[in-house]
Amino acid sequence: MNTHISILGLGWLGLPLALQLQKSGYSINGSTAELAALKSLCKYSFPTSRIKIESDRIIGDWESFIDETSTLIINFPPKRIDNIEVVHPLQIEQIIKHTPRSTKVIFVSSTSVYQDSNNLINETEDCIPEKASGRALLKAEQLLHQHFGDNLTILRLAGLIGPQRNPGRLLADKKQLKNPNVPVNLIHQKDAIGLVEAILEQNCFGEIINGCADMHPKRKDFYENAALKLNLPAPIFVTTTKENFKIIDNSKSKALLNFEYQFSNPEWIFRKEYLPEINIIGAGPGNKNLLTLKALEAIEKAEVILHDNLISDEILDVNTHAKRIYVGRKFGDSENQETRQNKINTLMKNHCERGDKVVRLKSGDPYVYGRAAEEARFLKKHKLPFTVIPGISAALAAANICNIPITERNQSNAMLICTAHTADYSFEQLNGIAHMLKAGNTISIYMGLKNLHRIVPKLLEVCKDDRIPVNAISSVSRKQQAIVTGNLGNIEEKITNATIQMPVVFIIGATPI
Repeated sequence: MNTHISILGLGWLGLPLALQLQKSGYSINGSTAELAALKSLCKYSFPTSRIKIESDRIIGDWESFIDETSTLIINFPPKRIDNIEVVHPLQIEQIIKHTPRSTKVIFVSSTSVYQDSNNLINETEDCIPEKASGRALLKAEQLLHQHFGDNLTILRLAGLIGPQRNPGRLLADKKQLKNPNVPVNLIHQKDAIGLVEAILEQNCFGEIINGCADMHPKRKDFYENAALKLNLPAPIFVTTTKENFKIIDNSKSKALLNFEYQFSNPEWIFRKEYLPEINIIGAGPGNKNLLTLKALEAIEKAEVILHDNLISDEILDVNTHAKRIYVGRKFGDSENQETRQNKINTLMKNHCERGDKVVRLKSGDPYVYGRAAEEARFLKKHKLPFTVIPGISAALAAANICNIPITERNQSNAMLICTAHTADYSFEQLNGIAHMLKAGNTISIYMGLKNLHRIVPKLLEVCKDDRIPVNAISSVSRKQQAIVTGNLGNIEEKITNATIQMPVVFIIGATPI
């Protein structure tokens, strides 16, 4: 088994490939050409370095990058520049110059090396590329084969689809499409990754392999179906007198590797069971270190993040490449709650159906005053895949950080979490809360700072004890965290003098240790 894999190019395909191979037990070493990308890649548990291949040199420590490598995966496409037919082969020559012949190599190429023959094309075809990028790739293949020989496998991939490459994105950018009746050649990201993994597992080198879905729907049918599924206007096609095409034959990949395509029909990308799962995540009270591992992983992989007002910058900065959409509500906002929630629901639905990995990021725990129920019911109604990831609610975080025993033997055997909004809407409920406190239970009140003048008198009226301890914790777990301790008799005065800021959670009935 080739266990040490170096991936040249951690881009749209390279990064998920690296993560999958690592999950399968391979030792991974990655690279990126851009310094700016290193920041977002350094959070992964495999080493990543900057390696930039130029026509006359390699920028970066190639010797260290290639050291102990059993298989090198070359995964960077030709640039869209005028002289690409010259530049890309020179880049490949730099790799050849600095890499031992004994190294196993998988070169991620493209079916653009094939010409339009109006027929089925397999790997034995004499290639006559029609575009400069195809000619550059074919020359690169030839140079690599001359150097690495049977240690090289060339993987020619059809048009890539998947997350962030959903056909809906193409429709959004173009008003008119050409060649309505030609068959499309496409492969899903998951199948491209699966092919690379199959090559490694079976030590299949010295081959040229096409990667393409089994089915080849007509271009017009495919994109019209995409528009219908994504609720977009139907595309307009320009009719031409002659439409040249090719149909990529994938039979070798299936026979040689015993490979079964997950997306044998590229139109399956529109089916709801193949849509990426929406993650409704509890971000906890704000400190990044209090995220669950599952939440952290989902945030890192997100492509679209819908976040509330109280999400901290350090949590948002876990992912610097995702599109961030603020959907929060601050105290005093006049926007109708129902209108706001409908916008959030629509955003989740639209981005999911376009193939985006969506994270709905909420403060605390999604089901503790996070309104996750409304969103979960909406997603279930529309049969969209989702999961809810718990977070540490502010009251529990505050109790632990400030050493406040919310339950304790012979002191309190219950804790009630409630919102101060009951002071506005339900006298009976507030009265019940006071009686629970009187019975010796601990009470935690969220969003209580602005309503404290209504809450305290009721608690005093029922409990008739102004010595009951009260703790007000501001900005729980964050750098600016502050705590004001007092009792029912003096807490209002103490908070006024301390001028603490929202958000504040109150824990009443327990004294800090």
